[in-house]
Amino acid sequence: MKKFVAVLFLMLCATVAQAKDKATPVDYPIKVHISSSHMLLDPRNGNVTYANATLDGKKVELAGFLLVDSQWAIIIPGDYKARQSKNVHNADSTAIHQEYEVILPDGPVWHCVISGISE
Repeated sequence: MKKFVAVLFLMLCATVAQAKDKATPVDYPIKVHISSSHMLLDPRNGNVTYANATLDGKKVELAGFLLVDSQWAIIIPGDYKARQSKNVHNADSTAIHQEYEVILPDGPVWHCVISGISE
């Protein structure tokens, strides 16, 4: 009986952990259109994924680490949903370093920051 309860508990924990990993688009109210993406090697941290995007109507560059199935990845151009995860109050009112989470097609989330702005 104890083994049955232990196995049931572990299965429940695994189900909850999997549910936490997958995000739902409903929780991401901001529209993002990614027009291009590329990867650059950061000697200190590894590969950084950069994306040119229109985020809530503003043209920006997003940067962050993106691992999919333990592989470095870039983002396929297209429309995505996002939410702001950290609002940095810059003295000059720029959006630089604002943090976002972008939900990808199969549910993983890309944590990124605004690293550039264009016209």
